[in-house]
Amino acid sequence: MISNEIYSDLLAAVSNVGADLTGDCEQFLSDLRTSFQGTDEEFVQHVQANVDRWFRVVNSFPEWIQNADWQFHRGKPMVFVGETPIPKAAGLFHDDACVFVFLSDDGVTKCVIQVS
Repeated sequence: MISNEIYSDLLAAVSNVGADLTGDCEQFLSDLRTSFQGTDEEFVQHVQANVDRWFRVVNSFPEWIQNADWQFHRGKPMVFVGETPIPKAAGLFHDDACVFVFLSDDGVTKCVIQVS
């Protein structure tokens, strides 16, 4: 579990790459903290220095329509491949939407669909 003292600093670090500090992301950082030998301040610095290495993208970071929903596979952040907007005029959703595509190192894909 992540201590309240560093929560906001870690949230700021992952928010910079389009992630949020909930669910799998919180568990990922919590597991890192457990194995990290150092102070909370040193851990925050470690996360800030490595967040771009852990949350990788093919071109650019996601521009979420709703809350960030970075995907994980086997406890690790997946690579963000890209997003495809789907206009309301396509008739698939009640409003504009977007599909966000993620890929794991071992070839597993996941998609997130967000509707405005």
